[in-house]
Amino acid sequence: MVRFICLLLAIAAIGLNASPGDAADLGPPPVYRTPVPPAPAYTWTGFYFGANGGFGGNQFSYPFSVGAVSGTSQLKSSGFLGGGQVGFNWQLAPAWVVGVEGDFDDANISGTATTSTNVFSGNVGSTLDWFGTVRGRAGFLVTPSALLYGTGGWAYGHTTNSASIGAFGLAAAASNGATQNGWTAGGGLEYALNPWLSFKTEYLYVDLGTSTITSGVSGGTPFSLAEKTTAHTFKAGVNVKLGAWGLGW
Repeated sequence: MVRFICLLLAIAAIGLNASPGDAADLGPPPVYRTPVPPAPAYTWTGFYFGANGGFGGNQFSYPFSVGAVSGTSQLKSSGFLGGGQVGFNWQLAPAWVVGVEGDFDDANISGTATTSTNVFSGNVGSTLDWFGTVRGRAGFLVTPSALLYGTGGWAYGHTTNSASIGAFGLAAAASNGATQNGWTAGGGLEYALNPWLSFKTEYLYVDLGTSTITSGVSGGTPFSLAEKTTAHTFKAGVNVKLGAWGLGW
């Protein structure tokens, strides 16, 4: 009986001595963590709107004819412009973006000149009051946040013209305003500053075509004077994208 009690005590002592070692062998319980999702992929796709301002100018051209005499006078133009734009981009591939954009700018691009020949003299002045464009854009991503693009499409605008002409002892004066249509082409660089804001610089050549200032017959002599508007424009602006840019910033 005594031997049996001693045996039980010995077994219990062995079990107690072994427990700390066994517990240490098990180690701390595993910690399970939810994996962090990857940052959303960069994309230029989406609608945007913005504002711009800049400078423009080139020349107004004035084709004229009085009887059998004809020619063209030109004068330099310059002035400031400012307005806004709206558009949509599609990112077709990791490095290519296409889109459409419409803009509208108030302007004060003007010039005046006097021209004369042996039988003709004239004073003319014109101002490009406003213009707009509807264009396609296609570009290459120099970096994920920098888009270098070309652009082109339809241009329209309004000019105010005034003129006085004299020939063969005859004189006439006229003024008018005309909405003209033409084309535009250029390019620019746009840089995404953060997930919703970008900054751009852009050059556009604008050709609004030709409109007639005055024409008719005076003293049996036919005469006409027209005006052609062209301008180089340089803009800087900002765009706000609707929805996330997806830059992961």
